[in-house]
Amino acid sequence: MGPLPDRVPLVIGVTGHRDLRSQDIPRLEREIGAILTRLRQDYLGGDSDTPLILLSALAEGADQIAARVALAQGIRLIAPLPMPLDEYRRDFDPGLAPGAAADFEKNLSQAIAAPVVPFTIGNSLEAVRADADKRTEQYRAVGLFIIQHCDVLIALWDGNDNDRAAGGTSEMAAFKRQGIPLPVSGSAHASLDGSEIGPVIHVVTPRRKAGSPATEVAVRRWGLDLAKHRRGDGIRRAMSRVAEFSAHLIGTERQDANSRLPPADRQDAEAWETFRLLVTLTREFNNEAAAVADSADGSRRMAQSIDYLFTDPDDGRLDHDAKRRGFMSASHWCRLYGIADTLAQYRQRQFKHDWQGLFVLGFVAFVLFALLIHFESADTVLLAAYTAFVAVIYVVFFRARIMRHQEQFLDYRALAEALRVAVYWSILGIDEQKYAPGDGFDANTMGMLANSYPIKQPSELAWVKMCLRTLERMRDEGRTDAKASIDPTAHAIARRYWVANQLSYFGRQGSRHNRRAEALEGWALILLFVTPFILVPLLLVTAFGRSQSMDPALHKFFLVIIGILPGLAAALTGYSERLAMKAQARQYDRMRTLFGRAYDLLPETVDVASAPLVRSLYWELGTEAMKENAEWVAIYRQRPIQPVQ
Repeated sequence: MGPLPDRVPLVIGVTGHRDLRSQDIPRLEREIGAILTRLRQDYLGGDSDTPLILLSALAEGADQIAARVALAQGIRLIAPLPMPLDEYRRDFDPGLAPGAAADFEKNLSQAIAAPVVPFTIGNSLEAVRADADKRTEQYRAVGLFIIQHCDVLIALWDGNDNDRAAGGTSEMAAFKRQGIPLPVSGSAHASLDGSEIGPVIHVVTPRRKAGSPATEVAVRRWGLDLAKHRRGDGIRRAMSRVAEFSAHLIGTERQDANSRLPPADRQDAEAWETFRLLVTLTREFNNEAAAVADSADGSRRMAQSIDYLFTDPDDGRLDHDAKRRGFMSASHWCRLYGIADTLAQYRQRQFKHDWQGLFVLGFVAFVLFALLIHFESADTVLLAAYTAFVAVIYVVFFRARIMRHQEQFLDYRALAEALRVAVYWSILGIDEQKYAPGDGFDANTMGMLANSYPIKQPSELAWVKMCLRTLERMRDEGRTDAKASIDPTAHAIARRYWVANQLSYFGRQGSRHNRRAEALEGWALILLFVTPFILVPLLLVTAFGRSQSMDPALHKFFLVIIGILPGLAAALTGYSERLAMKAQARQYDRMRTLFGRAYDLLPETVDVASAPLVRSLYWELGTEAMKENAEWVAIYRQRPIQPVQ
């Protein structure tokens, strides 16, 4: 099985009991195989561009069964280990069943990665060897790692909610559904964020243990089956889909159909609906990434996007040495940035063309309607032309809404900007959570990038955070632990090609948007100012009975002009407002100020004494940049595309 492609994967986690009955294993294998197949069919539509990854700690029993089935289906395996490998091997000798150690080694040899979860606070290799409770802490830690990094969790569980052992299946299923409580996460930020919350597929699994409530293998309703069951018959489901589609097209909110369900059922329904939306975004991104990569123009544009990361802001020259260093430290991030930035540029052009088309077509339709009122002799032709333009307006509108040009532009731009931070944090070696500044150690096992992404962002940006938490563990470059110091060469690259480059970019963009907004507003004022100079003479001519002496065609022409000028002024003002030019100018100015201040504070050279402060400044700058970008996205989210007439 080859290396992971530069795509966003769908990650499936597994947790389950170790003491399974031998007679249930064939049935469990079939059920897990069917679940994996249905996930592909129902949510990926058989899409081959989205890779699947299984997260399994390869413990005896459920973990090994799921890994074996997934590998047989061509799904890649990542095996997070609760402790160093040699120590973990001791738990399989002897195992609960013959062959457990051999199965572990076989599965592990096929894993594309086997990250070792760090020891919890106060824990150590000596402690886990001597203290069973300390060993259990590490099993809970690997369970938390899995639920924080998977999009959906398969739980092979007997359903006994009263058996909430630390790190056990019951606890992990509850944490995936409801979030990790503060005493367990040890992180206020992580508990408030709750990005690990997601759907659980419950495979009822009997145990050898006495008192287990399960007597036979079964799979609880999940996914689309669960949605169909709760939405009722075909007519009700069809009506619900029509209402959802209509609300999406016109950009309005509709009452949540799940609001009438009991709390637990509502939580499950919402988790599966969120999962469906996020997986759809992932599939769209991967499909478009594959299409762009296969085209000559797309490959060229992706290369340009990566080159821009290391281009001097003053002379526009590419620094090949800096690019080489970037690929040594962050090749995966660089390639993904090139994809996301290219897709964002494509969608940005489409988004702008949609708005420009709607405003131009709307204004032309308005002119035709004004002519239709005053020129009865050509009413048939004008009415036909007006109808045609209105029809085209709605074609452009519906196409933009169905194809989701604006939403995809915002999603891809938000991802690209977060990946820009990832590139430079990797170059600087500050992308490991355990070195995050703060008053104490953050026990959250998610990486620094995902954990630093804003938790108050619009709900639509949950996809970006999902991508970051997934991709952060999929990097293929050989990396060492983050260091408290800053390499002088890395600092010079980041200061020049990240900070100075962004400072230059935001300065240009802020001035550009401000000029365009002022120009549009200026033309709108001129048109409004000119209107009275036409209107007042026409009123005077009419008041003094001189309109009969005026050429009727000229009289109608002036009437049309009087109606058109304010309409054109309103169109120009509306175009500026809908594209948020003033708001964007202010946002760009804030970003210019942020990066300008950072550039002034960062020294040209770094030494041992200044390294901790420089490192902290880069961390804060990346965090603030991601927050500002989320706010920028929110500006556009409040202005969905609408038909203009």
